[in-house]
Amino acid sequence: MTNALKNRQYVFAARPEDQATAARFGLVETDLPEPETGQILCRNLWLSVDPYLRLKMHDRESYTPPLQIGEAIPGTSVAQVVTSTDPAFQAGDLVAIAGGWQEYAVVKASGAQRVDPALSRPESWLGALGMTGFTAYGGLISIGQPKAGETVVVSAAGGAVGSLVGQIARQMGCRVVGIAGGPEKCRRTVERFGFDACVDYRATNFPEALADACPNGIDVYFENVGGRVSAAAMPLLNMFARVPVCGLISQYDGQSGTDPNALEEFMRWVLVRRLTLRGFIVYDLYKNHPEFTQTMAGWLRDGKIREEFNLHQGFDQVVPAFLSMLKGKSFGKTLVQIAEPV
Repeated sequence: MTNALKNRQYVFAARPEDQATAARFGLVETDLPEPETGQILCRNLWLSVDPYLRLKMHDRESYTPPLQIGEAIPGTSVAQVVTSTDPAFQAGDLVAIAGGWQEYAVVKASGAQRVDPALSRPESWLGALGMTGFTAYGGLISIGQPKAGETVVVSAAGGAVGSLVGQIARQMGCRVVGIAGGPEKCRRTVERFGFDACVDYRATNFPEALADACPNGIDVYFENVGGRVSAAAMPLLNMFARVPVCGLISQYDGQSGTDPNALEEFMRWVLVRRLTLRGFIVYDLYKNHPEFTQTMAGWLRDGKIREEFNLHQGFDQVVPAFLSMLKGKSFGKTLVQIAEPV
């Protein structure tokens, strides 16, 4: 009986004053509820750890409500159905769900997406075929509107979203320049993902190196970082350039700005270069691109898009994987595998 099972889950234990640490998370054991009508009980297999969670740890307004102390940590997962009360799913089916950082999850069947092994491996539903891939695809195409021959610059280019943005831009016929931390990550971004160039933001000559990599200026700047990375990109933006603002990870983990005049300088470039900036959240754009899954699956199948997974093993590695990602130590999409499908 499923009610004899116990469920381990991570919960939010305390708000960070600056950088997040393992002490901000707690591990609890709960009774596993029986699924009600229209629900499915799932056993999580792969868990996604994502930067947006750090924003939820602040007690302030954002695009998603802040975590409350004791609340279970949310997140997407690929899981296997254990018990179903909905005819759309049967025991053994693989699904992508909002499963959270826990071993089991009970969710509405209507919110589960069937994982089709004919399209790609299961992990892809947390990467290129999942929210990560749609964020890159929808943000670049709907807001960036790249045109063949233009220069697209992507910050956090070695990360889950950034690496896909650059590859999609290449499919659009653009020249793609990445920004990443460290020469090794820059090298891998060019070699693994086919970027035309990648610039190390930690280098002392970073602004000059970025300008050298963009001799014709920047037509689309896909923003994942903010801070001094944005400050280096802004003067290079061409007239009528587009800036999709996907994330600001330089501000997520307790960091603070150092230049009180940065906003004035930023707004000057917005006016002088007639820039278009738009912040977006992934669900803003779902209705725009019904073709996404088939298009991305085709690119994966044909080798035009490559995925890189930073895979951790074991339920006890969920928090360390998250903290490592925040410190920029990951490359590609960070996942934690906590169980094998049966």
